Amino acid sequence: MIEFRTKKIRKNIPQEKKKEPETEEEITSKKSRRKVQLSIAIVFAIIIFLFIGIIKAIGSIDFTIFLKIAGEELQKDAYGHTNFLLLGTGGETHEGSDLTDSIIVASIDNESLLITMVSIPRDLYVKDPEIGNSRINEVYFNAKKYYESSSKGLSYMQKKIEEIMGIPIHYWIKLDFTGFKDLVDAIGGIDIYVKETIYDPYYPKDGTFLYETFSLPAGQHHLDGETALKYARSRKTTSDFDRADRQQQIIYAVKEKALQTKTLLSKDKIAAVLDTVKENIETNITVKELLTLGAIAGDYSPDKILHKLIHDDPTQCGGFLYTPSREFYNGMFILLPAGGFNFIHLYSDLNFNSPKIAVENSKIQILNGTKRNGAAGETKQILKRFCFDVIRFGNAKSKDITETTYYYKQDARPETMNFLQKIIPGKESTTLPQEYIENGYTEADILIELGSSYTESDKYIKDPFYYLPAAIPSTPAATEAPAAAETMATPTAEQPPSAPPSTSN
Repeated sequence: MIEFRTKKIRKNIPQEKKKEPETEEEITSKKSRRKVQLSIAIVFAIIIFLFIGIIKAIGSIDFTIFLKIAGEELQKDAYGHTNFLLLGTGGETHEGSDLTDSIIVASIDNESLLITMVSIPRDLYVKDPEIGNSRINEVYFNAKKYYESSSKGLSYMQKKIEEIMGIPIHYWIKLDFTGFKDLVDAIGGIDIYVKETIYDPYYPKDGTFLYETFSLPAGQHHLDGETALKYARSRKTTSDFDRADRQQQIIYAVKEKALQTKTLLSKDKIAAVLDTVKENIETNITVKELLTLGAIAGDYSPDKILHKLIHDDPTQCGGFLYTPSREFYNGMFILLPAGGFNFIHLYSDLNFNSPKIAVENSKIQILNGTKRNGAAGETKQILKRFCFDVIRFGNAKSKDITETTYYYKQDARPETMNFLQKIIPGKESTTLPQEYIENGYTEADILIELGSSYTESDKYIKDPFYYLPAAIPSTPAATEAPAAAETMATPTAEQPPSAPPSTSN
């Protein structure tokens, strides 16, 4: 039997139906097959979201029927999605062994098999009256110490990520760096294209408090486990967000290597991978759920993966965070959500619950039909942060438009509309006004004409980066994860903006 740490989290598991007795030969044969099948399913299920791609190898073996019969239904949310929290820690030989320096939320749509992964920066600051305020990467460490239990610490981390992201997390998987390194070696290394030369003279040296230099020139490389780990961890001379991007790049590379070498078709490689993961992985997924996850593999397509980051560049997709003055946080470098966690909740809703919108990639134009200066530009910045492609913005045909209107082409209603209506309510039309046709406003899939019923209402979304406090500590409202039912946060008092909005539209 495969031994690795799991924790059952549900009661009343359905009993399996009794079957007719089989011959001794049949039983022996099936036990042998099931041992291999179970091994493959476990490896697949554990690594599916850490190292996506082994899936296809399982799918190429005809175990789907067995897995469906033996498996147990995965937990799902209201959208039919199963959500995972993936954590990477240093392990006993590394400084800060229980700090979760890799934090990824992954979600699989059980129907379309679209997979979305969002990386959370380790420096995100969270308030917690029970175990103490800290960066998010310290929560597991603090909770493990507080409850004197690793599994309770992981469950606490799961709860905290649910508050931050605004979605339910069904399973957690923790892998330490030793397991990561050995896993890469077990599949024969990975191929990586390094976009920019990395030179890090401050890479932590194993088993010491000293540093060593890690460098890797730009270009194509074949990395062993040790080098891949350094490539994934290095951050002193780049950024936490660059590191998150590299970690997702490595996930993809491991997937590609698993497919090329057909890892799960080799008994020796299966054994090597199993030996690696069973000693270095902790999860709350049950064996039966692992089997069900393996059954999904047969229909998986590697082009259905969406990678996203949450970071502190407000001009880019996912830029919802900012850096407050260190003097108010005991000299620590931390990140806070601009405008509260509600923007991150919406970002999660968009990427996890409506991943098809990213595939749709609708082009958007925004026109300001009101006397509120800068409304089109401000709305453009908000939508860009949600990864929408805003190709044009400016003034509408009039400044006396009352009702916000969405114009889109008649052939099909873009799914993007479902999300836009959540944040900017308005009526819809497939008939573009003649004035816009004559002025060339026909390039977009969606044209938004802002009306005063939105811009002058409490539903209007102000860009929180215009109102960041320049010289005062953050308030609890800015650092505590709010309840999911709260409405979009907007500044309560408009201070002089640090980057004033343009007076043009």
